[in-house]
Amino acid sequence: MALLTSIAVPLCYSLVLISAVWWPVMPSTVWSIPASLVSIACLITRRWILSAAFIAMSLALIQGNLYKYQSRVLFQFGTDITIKARVDSYFKKITHGYEVQATVLTINDQKISLFLRPKVLLKSQSALAPGIFVTASVSASRISGTLNNAGFDREKHLFSQGIVAKVTLPAKNHTIVVSRPHWRATFHDAVRHATQKSRFQGLYLALIFGDRSELADEMRRQLQYSGLSHLIAISGLHVGIVFALGYAIASIVFTLTKVLLRPKARAWLTLYGLPLSLLSGFLIALLYCALGYFAISTVRALIMLVVISGLLLWQARVHRLTIILLASSTVLTLVPFSAASLSFWLSFSAVTLLVMTHAWLATRQNVVVKVLSLHLALSLCFIPIIGYLFQGLSLIGALYNVLFVAWFSVCIVPLSLFAALLASVTTGFDWLWKMLDIALTPLEFAIGFAPLFWLDIGVGDLGLLLPLIVLVLLYRWLSRQALYTLTLLTILIRLGLERESDVSVQFFDVGHGLAVAIIQGDEAVIYDTGSANDNFSMVDTVVTPNLIAAGVTHLDGLILSHGDNDHAGGELALQKRWNPKWIRRPEGDTTDTRCVQGTHWRWKALEFSVLWPPKRVPRAYNPHSCVVLVTFEKGNQSKRLLLTGDIEKVSEILLARRLEPLSIDVMSVPHHGSSTSSSSFLHRTIDAKNVVASTRFNSRWALPSPEVRAQYQQNGSTWFETGVDGHVIFDFSGQEIIVSTTRSEYLDPWYRQMLRSRVE
Repeated sequence: MALLTSIAVPLCYSLVLISAVWWPVMPSTVWSIPASLVSIACLITRRWILSAAFIAMSLALIQGNLYKYQSRVLFQFGTDITIKARVDSYFKKITHGYEVQATVLTINDQKISLFLRPKVLLKSQSALAPGIFVTASVSASRISGTLNNAGFDREKHLFSQGIVAKVTLPAKNHTIVVSRPHWRATFHDAVRHATQKSRFQGLYLALIFGDRSELADEMRRQLQYSGLSHLIAISGLHVGIVFALGYAIASIVFTLTKVLLRPKARAWLTLYGLPLSLLSGFLIALLYCALGYFAISTVRALIMLVVISGLLLWQARVHRLTIILLASSTVLTLVPFSAASLSFWLSFSAVTLLVMTHAWLATRQNVVVKVLSLHLALSLCFIPIIGYLFQGLSLIGALYNVLFVAWFSVCIVPLSLFAALLASVTTGFDWLWKMLDIALTPLEFAIGFAPLFWLDIGVGDLGLLLPLIVLVLLYRWLSRQALYTLTLLTILIRLGLERESDVSVQFFDVGHGLAVAIIQGDEAVIYDTGSANDNFSMVDTVVTPNLIAAGVTHLDGLILSHGDNDHAGGELALQKRWNPKWIRRPEGDTTDTRCVQGTHWRWKALEFSVLWPPKRVPRAYNPHSCVVLVTFEKGNQSKRLLLTGDIEKVSEILLARRLEPLSIDVMSVPHHGSSTSSSSFLHRTIDAKNVVASTRFNSRWALPSPEVRAQYQQNGSTWFETGVDGHVIFDFSGQEIIVSTTRSEYLDPWYRQMLRSRVE
C-alpha cells in the first residue's frame, strides 16, 4: 500500500498540473483559497492523493493567473508605450528584421516587480545582442498564430516559453538606448569570429549557445531526416553530457588527489567525493545552461538532474516510477505549463526509459549490447513524438543515433566547449577548430543520405504505431498470448475508428492568404499555396505537414488563382516537395495548362469546370482570378465546391450575367471577405450553404468586412473564418457533409483566448 501511495501521489499531482494546459477557463485566484483549505483537510485526514490533487490545483490557479496578470501589466498603459527590457535570447532572422525574447523591466518609467515582469517577443530592424538592456518607445500587440491539424503551433509554443505579447520597435524610432553587451554576448562574438572560416560555424553556435541563426537550411533538413535534430540545440541531452563530463573530471581529480593526501584527509574525500563530484557536474552544467540563457528545456534538464542526484545521495529505497514522477512533479512546479512543450515530453520519455531500463541493462555484461539496446529502446520511444513533430521518421534513425550521439558525447561537445573557452581568452588555436571540422566531416557525409530513408507518417499511422510501440516496450511483462491478442485488438480498433470519406476539402489556416486541398484517397489537388518569402513558406510549415497528416502521398495537380504572393507565393516550394503532374493558371504564356473560362477536366470522382476569367492574361491580378467549380456526384447525390480566388465586384457582375442560379455546398469567400467583393449580383446568383473566408486573425487589413459577413449570414450561409476557426475541413461522404475545425469557441484552452484577447 505504501508503494502504491508513493507512486499515486506524485502521479496525481503531475496529472492535475498537466491538465491545466487544456482547461477551457482559468478561474480566479480566489478559488485557490478553498482548494488550499481542502488540501489541508485532506492532509490532516491522511488522504494523500486527494491532498496532492488540490495542492496542484491551487498551484495551477496561481501560475495561470500570474501569466494572465503579466499580460494585463503590459497592456494597462495601452499599446504605444516606452519600455526598458532585457534581451534574453539570441536573435532570430524573420521576414522583416529580427526577433528576440525579452523581459520587460519598466513601462513608462514605472518599475515592475520581479514576478510580474512580462516576457515578450521583441521585433526590431537591427540584430540586438543577448544580455543588453534596451530602452525605447514600442508598439505592443497580442499574439496570434495559425492553427491546423498538423504543423507548428505558434501560440502553444510561445505560451510554453512564458511569452505574453509581442512588441515592435518602429523603423523610424530614434530614442533607443542600448547598454553594453553582456559577457555571454562577448563570448558568443569570440566564437563567431574564431569559426568564421568554418563551414560548420552554424553547428558550433547551435551546440555551444543554442543559437541556430547561422545553421544552413539544408543541414537542418538533413539532420531532421536523420533523426539527429536534437543534437543541434542545447537540450537535456547536452546538459546531461556536460554534467557527466564535469562529474567524470571531478572524480578523476579526487581519485588522483587521494594519493597525495594524508589518511585523515583521504577518508574525508572518500566520504564526500560523490557529493562533490555531483556538485562539480551540476555547476559546469549550470554554466553551460547560462550560455544558452537558461532556455526552458535546459532548466527542465537541470531540475531533473538535481532531483535524481539528490535521491542517489539520499540512498533512499525509492521505486523507479516514483523517481520519474518526483522529477516531473518538480519540473511542473518550477517551470509552469511545461506540458505545453513537446521538448518536455521528449525529455520525460528519455528519462523514463533510462530509469526503467537501468536495472535490466545492468545485468548485461556486453557493452555493445547495452548501447544498442538502449538506443533501440529510445528510438522506439521517440517515434510517436518525432512522428507528430515532423510527420515522419527515419528508418535508420536508430543507427544514426548509435553512431553520432556517442561521437558527440565523447568528442564533439567536450572539444567544442574547450575550443570556445580558449577562443574567449586568446587567439592562435585555429588548429583546434580545424580538428573539429575534420571530426564533423563523417556526420556531414552520413546525413547526406538521410532523405533516402525518411518515411512520411500520417495521423492514422501514428494512431496505430503508438499503442504497438507501448506493447513492444512492455513485452517482458506480457505473456505471448496477451501480446498477440492486444496487438490484434489494437489494429482492429484503429481500423474501426478510421473515418472514410469520399472527398475531403480542407481550407488551411495560412493567415492572410489562401490554400485549399481537395483530397481523394492518397492523392490531392491544391488550389493556391499561401504566401512565402526568402526565409519562410506556408507550403513547408502548413500545407505539406497537413497533406502528410491526411495520408496524401501524391499531388496530382496545382491550381493557382492568380499571381499575388498570398495565393501563389509557395509555388516553387510545392513543386520542389510534391512535383505535381500539372499546373493550371490564368496568366502568362507558359507550358502550364490554361485556367480559363470553358475549361473542363475530370479527376477521379470530381468534375472541374473553370468559370472565370474569359481569357489568359500576361499577369493575373485579383479581377483575373481563376474561379473553379468542382462537382462530386455519387449515386443520385451531388455536392458542389466553388473556389473564387480574389475576384472583385466587376468580375462577379460579368460572371453572374452568364451563370444560371447555382446551389453551392461549400464556397471560398472572394478576396478574404473584402468589401470590394461579394457583390449583390453574386449573392443573387449563388446560394452557398457553407462559406469560408481565409483570413489572418486581427490583420492590419481588418478582414473580413463585418458587412460582408453579415450579408452571407443573412442569406442563410454558415460562416467559417480560418483566422477564428483555424483549419476547416469538409468531408463529403454520400448524402452528408461532415464539418470540423481546429478551434472551438467553447473548448479553446484558456491561454489561447487570453493571447488573442478574447474573454475566457
